[in-house]
Amino acid sequence: MKFSLSRSPSFLLLAFVLLVLARPVLAQDSSLLHSPPTEAKAGEALVLDGVLSGSQRITRVVLRYRGSGEPYTEVPMELEYGDLYRGSIPASSMAAPGVEYYMEGFTAGGERVPLFKSATRPARVNIAGEASARTPAVVQAPEPPPPPSRPSRSSRSGRGERHKPEPVAEPTPAPAPPPARVAEPPRRSSDDDMAALTAELPPGDDVPAPRASPSTRRPLEPAAPVASDRSQMEEDLALYSAEDTLALATRQEQSVKKVPAIAASFGREQIRSLGARTVADVLDVVPGVTISRDVQGSYRTAIRGLRNDAEVLFLLNGHRLNSFFDGKALMNLPVENLERIEVIRGPGSSLYGAGAFLGVVNLVTQRTEGVTSAISAGGFPKEGGGLSPTLDGHLSGAYKLERLEFFGDADVWYQQGDSMAVREDALDTETVDLGLRDPLDPAGYTKDDRFLVNVGVGGRLNLSSDRHLTASARLMSENRSALLGLFDTVGPDSRLKWLVLLGDLTYEQDVSEGVHVRARLYGDRQSTDRLFQISPRDFATGSDPATQLFAQGLLEQTLVTVSTLGASLDSDLTLFEGNRLTLGAVAELQSIDDYSYQTNYTADSRLRDRLTAPEGLTNILELAGGAAARRLTFGVFAQDQWTVVEPLTLTLGVRVDATQLPSVDSNNVITGTQLVPSVNPRVGLVFSATDSLVLKLLYGRAFRPPTMQELLEKIPNTYYNQGRYEGNPTLQPAVVNTLEAGVDLIRTSGESRVRLRANAFFESFSSPIAAVDTTGNIVPVRNRDLGVNVYGVEGEARLEASRRATAWVNASLFRAEDLELPTTQRYLTDTPQARFNAGLSMPIGDLVNFDLVVRTGAERRNNTRSILELIRRYNIPAYSTITAQVRSEPIADHFELALVIQNAFDSDQRDDVPRPDRVPGLLPREGVSAFLTLRAHN
Repeated sequence: MKFSLSRSPSFLLLAFVLLVLARPVLAQDSSLLHSPPTEAKAGEALVLDGVLSGSQRITRVVLRYRGSGEPYTEVPMELEYGDLYRGSIPASSMAAPGVEYYMEGFTAGGERVPLFKSATRPARVNIAGEASARTPAVVQAPEPPPPPSRPSRSSRSGRGERHKPEPVAEPTPAPAPPPARVAEPPRRSSDDDMAALTAELPPGDDVPAPRASPSTRRPLEPAAPVASDRSQMEEDLALYSAEDTLALATRQEQSVKKVPAIAASFGREQIRSLGARTVADVLDVVPGVTISRDVQGSYRTAIRGLRNDAEVLFLLNGHRLNSFFDGKALMNLPVENLERIEVIRGPGSSLYGAGAFLGVVNLVTQRTEGVTSAISAGGFPKEGGGLSPTLDGHLSGAYKLERLEFFGDADVWYQQGDSMAVREDALDTETVDLGLRDPLDPAGYTKDDRFLVNVGVGGRLNLSSDRHLTASARLMSENRSALLGLFDTVGPDSRLKWLVLLGDLTYEQDVSEGVHVRARLYGDRQSTDRLFQISPRDFATGSDPATQLFAQGLLEQTLVTVSTLGASLDSDLTLFEGNRLTLGAVAELQSIDDYSYQTNYTADSRLRDRLTAPEGLTNILELAGGAAARRLTFGVFAQDQWTVVEPLTLTLGVRVDATQLPSVDSNNVITGTQLVPSVNPRVGLVFSATDSLVLKLLYGRAFRPPTMQELLEKIPNTYYNQGRYEGNPTLQPAVVNTLEAGVDLIRTSGESRVRLRANAFFESFSSPIAAVDTTGNIVPVRNRDLGVNVYGVEGEARLEASRRATAWVNASLFRAEDLELPTTQRYLTDTPQARFNAGLSMPIGDLVNFDLVVRTGAERRNNTRSILELIRRYNIPAYSTITAQVRSEPIADHFELALVIQNAFDSDQRDDVPRPDRVPGLLPREGVSAFLTLRAHN
């Protein structure tokens, strides 16, 4: 079927009028407003009331309680009227020294939702009197009042809502009971182990429960249960847990026991313990994920050994950041204003459509009520002394009225960056012959200055308890240099500019008890201005100084402006208890609004008076009457998640997309456009063998269409722009089928806990889109007909001895095969690709923490072997770096200090380059750097 937008301009209005889906907005977390009593009478039932709030659909509320040394017992809480729930702890359990309890809710789909306190941080009620005959005599001295504690700043899934902590009165000391036989504490059940790890605290509930002082315990007494005072993220998310990645993996908040994905989530506390300053720093410790940089200075994300900008989907609060033109994303943002970073390894097209191919990364900004700020200063040592400075500031806050919430954040970042010697480049011989440098001098130095502004604002109007309207807008601006240059040549005067505008408007409503609807209108606009200096100043291409001497160097400039407009509608339907069906659709129009390619040199390398378009340039905006520069996408999806029996959860989903792509004639000339369909199923089986052991088996299929640059861009061939790839209008979408198996094991003992995770995967890529250097000249991008296979294993472990003492390690090992090459040369690397990361956090006294992170490994960063590599085997650039950090506990309850040293031993790490023969030393990366950060919050 062929379809031409140029002949049907009315289709430009479709995105406004179609009710279709994009990514849904997370439902507002629910909580139970409840004031816990501090003491009660022995032998009398304790009645507890609470008011349910939030927009999640809670169908059942339970009260879980336990006496001293007992396991938790569960009783239902009855709905009295309105949103008031009431439950009671029976008189038989009300015995000295006290009881502990917390509340949970359940959705119609069977998901457990924390409402008040948690298994590891329950509310405590002191009971005066003697212990009952059935209660083990675990005797403890009166507990001191809890120390002062500031409210938690954890947000509610990025929604910006927070409840103030419940007032905690000083516990009344209970009279010392008579001597009694000390009973052995009952064995902790596996149910309590998992409950302690999957239950979450209501945001703002950061007040630790009272503890018994070790010095006041009686002889022979077992230690009283110690309540954790972790933050919400630390309590409910291990460094690589999936509990908070639920929205990204399934569009719904879920516990780790049911999430059908291999996922990772980093909360604020985990990010800070890494010493991370940018998103790239965080992603670089995820198993199977590699962050590298290209000669232009762009950060590249490789997942499981393959790297392509258009194949890793980056989202900011659910809004796509990848450019429609080339797939690049302005993703390396500062982390100070981020609430969390979510990562899925593996395809996500069944939920997010095109581009969610190798993986998905979602950046969630902080929307916590109150104001937080940070300022950081530091930099890189210069040769000969001094410091190359970096200065950045951050501010975020939210304010809530009765029905209206406001939130916003801002980052400003300035750096001069590190400067590393590049021994040789593609013009090494020419610059020496022209006398521009001595033969023993380096070809040049990397340049990494950057100025970034990132500002977002928004608001949420609660029209009623079941209707909400949210609007947000964001501006991101970056002005930086190129790290090396272009075409493997040092170009210190390159200037790269990027401007991004994002806007979202979302309406959500509970239509009935079992139906929730979300509608969204979104749009964005991205403008890039990339001016590359591809030779040094005063470079001569011949002997005629009038026309062949380039005082400013040879220059090339590409200006591109793209825009996106989309609309969406989706609905969650509860068919019966334990089942949730999600249906939705999306329509999106993307277009290239402006495109310009200009040079200051002619095809025969002579000087132009100014930057102008070269002869023979293809005007992208005029192809097929302009239709080829636009892309219309329709998508519908359905996903059903069914808890067949309590240990077994099945997820079945499918998404069908129709994507507009160019159509070509027999001469490969673009004649119009056509809608190309794709079907992307998803199957997940999650089996909770025990409450501490979870097994997963997953299958997913994803596709990604070619970018407009891969399809359309044609660059005239000259001597000084060799090594570039040009567009190919005959490209077909790439497809990947992925099979994954994983296991999670979680164990706790008192305040300590251990998480072990391992998974194996196999990915089969059909018609992958690859740039293969076959001649050293300009060559078209093409599909690899026989495909690529990748397989490997990933493992993770984390030990938390206490809130401030943790250790973690992860490792990944994988192989990639290019099936188009001869059997003896199919492996993309001669040796398996490996990755190893480890970290340690430990307290130094009461006020200081020490963090250490080690990264080591070697991964392939190109997707195919070039002709040159078949002749000269490829060496994997290996690296090993150490980050060390000293950070304080809260000072005066409002301030924190952190000193971080990155690459502490100045390891000489390198990234690969497109042509190792032209830059034989590869691309040097950053050396040692140090930064001091001051954070403040109210």
